Amino acid sequence: MTPQNPDTNINSLASLLDEVEFDSGELKNLLLAYATIKKKDADKSIKEKEKEEKEEQTTFYIDKEYIYPDRTDVSIYRDGRTKSGRYFIRIYDEKTRKVFTKSLRTSNRIAALAAAQNIYAENKERMRKGVKFVSLTTKELINMYLKEREGEISDKPHTGITQSSYDTLVSHLRYWELFIKYKKMSKRRIEDIPTEVALDFAIWIQKMPKQFYKGKTRSHSTINHTIAAVKKCYRDIGIARKFITLAEFPQFKYLKVPKDNTPKRDVFSFDEYNDIGNWIRRKYINEKGIADKEKVIRKLYGFFFTIHHNTGCRVKEILGLRWGDVNPLPNDKGMDRIVRRGIYIPTDNSKTGKSRTIVSPVGKTFDSIKKVYQSLGVECKTDDLIFTSTAKTRIGLNYAWGQPLVDKRLKNVCKLAEEAGVWKSENRNITNYSARHYYATQSLMRKLDIYEVALNMGTSVYYLEQTYSHITTIMKSDELTKGQGYYKHREEQEEKKEVARNAIEDALGKEEYRRKYKSY
Repeated sequence: MTPQNPDTNINSLASLLDEVEFDSGELKNLLLAYATIKKKDADKSIKEKEKEEKEEQTTFYIDKEYIYPDRTDVSIYRDGRTKSGRYFIRIYDEKTRKVFTKSLRTSNRIAALAAAQNIYAENKERMRKGVKFVSLTTKELINMYLKEREGEISDKPHTGITQSSYDTLVSHLRYWELFIKYKKMSKRRIEDIPTEVALDFAIWIQKMPKQFYKGKTRSHSTINHTIAAVKKCYRDIGIARKFITLAEFPQFKYLKVPKDNTPKRDVFSFDEYNDIGNWIRRKYINEKGIADKEKVIRKLYGFFFTIHHNTGCRVKEILGLRWGDVNPLPNDKGMDRIVRRGIYIPTDNSKTGKSRTIVSPVGKTFDSIKKVYQSLGVECKTDDLIFTSTAKTRIGLNYAWGQPLVDKRLKNVCKLAEEAGVWKSENRNITNYSARHYYATQSLMRKLDIYEVALNMGTSVYYLEQTYSHITTIMKSDELTKGQGYYKHREEQEEKKEVARNAIEDALGKEEYRRKYKSY
C-alpha cells in the first residue's frame, strides 16, 4: 500500500475543519475527550482481564484448561476447596447464560481431558438443539409444572383449570415423585434417569396399598390417568422448555382397560332412593336430642338430596344455583305450574361451558327450601344462592355450601340409614356423583328420549349411549324381541284376533258390534 503524503492529510483535515466550522481550540478539546474515553476503555479492558486471570488463580479454580484449543465454552479445572484434587468439567451455555458443571471423578489430568471430551461430545447434539445444560430433578420438574398450572386456576369453565382438577393433578404427580424416590433416583437430573424405568410405574401404583376404600383395587383407567398427567408434565416443562430431548422422555406402559363403559360408580336402586328419602323426612330430620340448628341443616340437606337425584345436576351446579335461576315454565298452568320448574344452569356454572335449562318436578321442594330460610329471617333474593350457610356468623350473608359439607352429609345419611335397616350398602360406595348416574339410569329406564336426557344433563348422546349401553338396550326390549319365539307366536295370535274382530264388525255393523262386544 502506497503511503499517503503528510501535506495531503493536513490539507484534507483543514478542509474538514472549514466545513464543520471548528476552530483549533474546539478541535483540541474534542481530541482530548476522545483520548480520555479511549484510555478509560483500555483501563477497563485491562482490569477485566486481570480480574479474570485472578479468578482463575483463586483457590476455587485451579489448573483451569480448555479441552479444545478453538473453544472457550468448555474447560476442566480442579476445585481448590476440596482435598481430593478431582477434576470438574465446566460448560458455559452462551444462549441461556447458564453454567453446567460436573465432577469427572478423577484427579488424573489425561483421564479428565478424555472424560470431558466424551461428555462434551454426548451433549453436542443437545447444544445444537438448544437443550439446557442446567436441568432439573424430578421434584423440581413437578414443582415448576404445578406452579404453572396453579396460575391457570379459574372458576369459569373452559378458561383454565378448576381447583378440584388441580388438586387431582397434585395427587397424580405425587405418585410419580414417590416412584422415583422408591427407585432411589430422587437426586438425579431428569435426563439422567433411564427412560425404561417408567415402564414399571403402572404396576407399581397398582400394587400400592390404598389409603381410602381399602377393600377395593385401583381402577386401570385411574392409573392410566396418572400416567397421562405425568407425561403432560414432561411435555409442557421438560420438552417445551428444553430441559430434555424426546430421546430422554420416559417410556410409560398403559394398563389395559375393559371396553365395558357401564357406570363405574355404585348407585341407589329406585326403591332404595325412595326408602332413604322417606327416612330422611320422617326419622333423620326429627331425631330426638338434636339441636335446632342441626335440624335445620338436616332438613335443607334432605331437599338437596331430592333435587340432586331428580335433576342429575353436578354438585357444583346445584351449589351454584341462585333463586333467579329457578322459575315456573312459561306455558305451564294449574298444577303443572306448582310442580314443575325450569332450572337454568348459566355458562359460568356449567362444566361444559354451555348454558342449559333442566326441567324437573321439584317446584314444591324449592318452595319448601324458601320457607325454611324465611323462617330464619333470610330473604331469598334473585341473586342469592339457594343453599347458603345457616351458621350464626354467616346466616344471611350468602355464603355458599361447600362440597365437603354435602359429601360428609351423604356419608352420614348412608351410614345411619343402613344402621336403621332402611337399606343395605353391600360394599357399595355411594358418592354425590352417584346421584347423576341414578338420574341417567332412571330416565332411560322410563324410556325417555336419549337426546332430551342428554340436554337435561348437559352431556352428549354419545356419552350416554356408551356409558349406559345396558340401559339403552333394555329401553329397546320390545323392538329387539319382535318376531322372535314367544313374541312371534303372540304377534300372530293378535293378528288373527284382529282379523276376526274386523270380520264380525263388518257382518254386524259398528253399532251392533259395540253393543254385543263392548268388553273387547
